[in-house]
Amino acid sequence: MIHKSIILSILILLVSSCASNGGSKKTNNRTESIKEAANNSAEKINVDLGVGYLKRGRDGDIDIAIKKFKKAIKINPTYALAHSMLATVYDRKGLFDSAEIHYKKSIKYNNGNPNIVNNYANFLCQRGSYDKAIEKYKQVIENPKYSTPASAYENAGVCAMKANEYEDAEKYFRESLNINTESANSLYYLLTIYLKKGEYMKARAFLQRLEQVVQPSAEILAAGYQIEKGLNHTKLANNYLTKLKNRFPQSESLKQIQEN
Repeated sequence: MIHKSIILSILILLVSSCASNGGSKKTNNRTESIKEAANNSAEKINVDLGVGYLKRGRDGDIDIAIKKFKKAIKINPTYALAHSMLATVYDRKGLFDSAEIHYKKSIKYNNGNPNIVNNYANFLCQRGSYDKAIEKYKQVIENPKYSTPASAYENAGVCAMKANEYEDAEKYFRESLNINTESANSLYYLLTIYLKKGEYMKARAFLQRLEQVVQPSAEILAAGYQIEKGLNHTKLANNYLTKLKNRFPQSESLKQIQEN
């Protein structure tokens, strides 16, 4: 049920959200001039070309994209977008040290783009720096320029779950649902939290809401089985189990139930 972000959509979001204006930023107790990229600038053109290669997706295109992002940075070393995109591609390739260097530079030179901060927060959470990641997600949520605060709350909730901070996770997912009542991920995560806690009626309430939003996956059907079994509703539990067997006979969810 967990939806992982596709890297290309992240990169395109970053490109489309970066404004082409100039400014200055105080870093390390000094004012450092940050040159933003105009739409027709050489650095912006190279970033766009890099995204184009990623979209094409042929063998070797990701390496060409890296060269384009590096060229953009060579032209404009303070171009936060180029650093963020290069970091994301390095992250995808498993070059985490290189990714971290450019994520940090993207934050250093960022002039208020919340998507760049969100991108770094995702990296921190994936690498196990949960507290730092959640701090960054909060910065994203508080930024009025961020167009989808529900997703930032959701990301914070996922990170809190990874840190086993389930009460905090519950709070973030509920905040997400306050903004987007049909967020499938938040509904699913909340039902799994309550299922884990043995609060089956609460879990069922979120399952019912989820079933109105998306078609049932193997994970959802398995959750339904576990919830009804926990409530001693044998017939309803078996209904979920039958659907799981018929629709997803090779699923890991079914395998886990059969092994228990």
